[in-house]
Amino acid sequence: MKLTYIRWSMTIIETGGLILITDPVFRVLGVHQSPKSYTFDRMPRPDLVFISHTHVDHFAPSVLKRLDPDTPVWMPADKVHKVARLGLKALRGVDEWESDEIGGIRLTTVPAVHSGGELGLVVEGDRTVYFAGDTSLDRDLFREIGRRWKLDAVLLPIGDLRVLGISFRHIGPRKAPQALRLLGEPRVVVPTHYSGVTLGPFLYFRGTPRRLSEAIRKAELGTLIGTTRPLERVEI
Repeated sequence: MKLTYIRWSMTIIETGGLILITDPVFRVLGVHQSPKSYTFDRMPRPDLVFISHTHVDHFAPSVLKRLDPDTPVWMPADKVHKVARLGLKALRGVDEWESDEIGGIRLTTVPAVHSGGELGLVVEGDRTVYFAGDTSLDRDLFREIGRRWKLDAVLLPIGDLRVLGISFRHIGPRKAPQALRLLGEPRVVVPTHYSGVTLGPFLYFRGTPRRLSEAIRKAELGTLIGTTRPLERVEI
């Protein structure tokens, strides 16, 4: 299994010959997000696209419209009306704890705790990885995921997003070790939700892979950081 961090919550999961892409976004409010060199034309053709929720930094109808219309797209069931006119023939609205298989890869949607209606995704291929989406730290949720699966890796949001200095309950490096312990200390963590969205001084993030590394070291966890910057890939 190969995991690639692109930007913000956009990642690529390669397993069993399939390519899964999460939250593909290239522009936010018209601003091209970094790394600007990574354009839609560089994105591999996905076998499935997963949309965790429909906030503008995770959901771009203009990107979905450019996909092959037969591309499977999963997104929260109560939000499918937002893409009903894009001509997506394999669009599927999913709910929490819903499972299915694509090409021998088992996919299970899991809850996320943010502002309402978000989802995460567990992918069981040659390894098992949890894409946490845009969730905050929820001990009961992470404990349940850690109980149900022996995770090899987690794609975990660590940006600690701030808007005008106000925290929006995002996981940051300080809380990440708690999350990793509850998830059973996966062998690898790929930090997400810390790079790409640039909207000036009003919106910024405090969490970085370096701070995450320091927090993991202080917590004496065995989890390794898989990527430290956009466009890096780790094989697990």
